[in-house]
Amino acid sequence: MILVFVGVGGCTGVPALAQPHGDSVAVCQRAADKLERLVPEWLDLVVEFKAESRNRSVMALAEEHRQGRVRVSFQHHCQREWGTHQAIFVCFSGSVTALGLALCMQKDTNPHGWEYRP
Repeated sequence: MILVFVGVGGCTGVPALAQPHGDSVAVCQRAADKLERLVPEWLDLVVEFKAESRNRSVMALAEEHRQGRVRVSFQHHCQREWGTHQAIFVCFSGSVTALGLALCMQKDTNPHGWEYRP
């Protein structure tokens, strides 16, 4: 059986969003907004599947969220890491669900092994 996820909140409009560095501020802001809203749900998925040790970035984002600073911290992180990890930030910015955020961690949108380090 092959499962295909269509329209479940993965990356949408990546080519339109993946503009040169001039768009990094807008993409990082959208991604931070999405993370601020979806990190609790994403953390719930990680905990449900007992995958905390394999999802250090989610755990770090959840701690930032708990402290009320995920939006600002992620925007700084995104700008700092834009040159290497643009694809995953664009994917995050287009996600509408926690599953969409998790799918952004796949090799095609995370080719350089992004990890969140505030």
